[in-house]
Amino acid sequence: LTLTGCSGGGPLARPSALSGVDAAGTKGQRPADASDWTVFVYMAADNSLSDFAAADINEMEAGLTTDRVKVVVLVDQAAQGDSRIIEIKHDPKGLNDTIVSPTVDDGGAVIPANKELDTGDPQTLEKFVAWGAKHYPARRTMFVPWNHGGGAFAVQQHLKSFCWDDSSGHSLNLVDFWRVAQRMSAKQKFDIIGFDMCLLGHIETAWQLRDLGDFLVSSEKTEPGDGWDHQAVMRALSKNPTISPRELSAEIVKGYSNFYKGSDEPTAISSMDLQKVKDRLVPAVNALAQDLQVKLGQSSTRGGFQAITQQAAQMTSVGDGEEQAIDLGLMATLITKSPSMDPATKQAAAKVLTELQRATVLNVSQKIQPGLYTGLKIYMDPNGFNADYANASHQSFGTSAWAKLLKSFFKV
Repeated sequence: LTLTGCSGGGPLARPSALSGVDAAGTKGQRPADASDWTVFVYMAADNSLSDFAAADINEMEAGLTTDRVKVVVLVDQAAQGDSRIIEIKHDPKGLNDTIVSPTVDDGGAVIPANKELDTGDPQTLEKFVAWGAKHYPARRTMFVPWNHGGGAFAVQQHLKSFCWDDSSGHSLNLVDFWRVAQRMSAKQKFDIIGFDMCLLGHIETAWQLRDLGDFLVSSEKTEPGDGWDHQAVMRALSKNPTISPRELSAEIVKGYSNFYKGSDEPTAISSMDLQKVKDRLVPAVNALAQDLQVKLGQSSTRGGFQAITQQAAQMTSVGDGEEQAIDLGLMATLITKSPSMDPATKQAAAKVLTELQRATVLNVSQKIQPGLYTGLKIYMDPNGFNADYANASHQSFGTSAWAKLLKSFFKV
């Protein structure tokens, strides 16, 4: 799933060697005529990104040169009655302003008679995923929600929201997406879930989707309006249609960073191994949180934690929706260097850094001081605690030791 953008460092981690599972595939038996990859793009462009939708479709047409990869785009732009499903076809004239790909007749399974979808409605998302999985079987799949992504509690009660539809006024959130993907996961677990949009690079996002995909591509920061370099993604797939999910997720990160290399706008993007986030990183974060919670009664620990989170917020909660969250790796680094923290706490923070590195396939930031954006953020508002964070029906990380630490710290 990929979501698109809203508005010089180097790689912090490199792709690790491929395992036999990565190389051989995890999808099991598929029809003989199944594609090597199918990419589903949920292009919710009934908003200020409407013009960028056509540009990204043209990028896909220019880059896709193989019939072994299928790219299926649900697109809804700002005009009424313009919703349709497009199957991307190569444009031999290259990158231009003309869309040559045909509209797919879905028989009314997704597109209504009036040709106007509400892409902020979870039922629209579910219909598209179910229809796509049935009609475009593949050995590998990537699902790309494309739109604006919101900062913490951009919509009341929900930690992360995205896919705003201006005509309806609706949007999706992490729980909406999780419920749809969970219902589909028995039939269609995604190899890559890619948010081509702003601000979805949170550990809470990774944890919510941990059992629904293998790799997560997302950004901690706002993305430029052009979002991903979709031509580069299609080139990578066309060059090697049997590319592994790990390799493709890294190619997306590299393509994005190369696309904005000459820009003055700060960017950050990462690919994370969701199994390692689940099995190693989150337990390390929970262990650190439990250690800190036990020691909050000590003035040195409480004062040190407050100073560290405030410093991290000053460095990585810089507005435009980035408020109320801090970079996880930066926070852990500051704890390891703090004279206020005892050796056991520093050791727990060092473990978080180690497991974050292990879970990271590739993380690249540009026009940003190295070490500030390490791949994932975590909810932390120095001004207080939003009780909705601890509501498991709004996001499941709210039941973690981290949430309990914040409740104790803010005496909620």
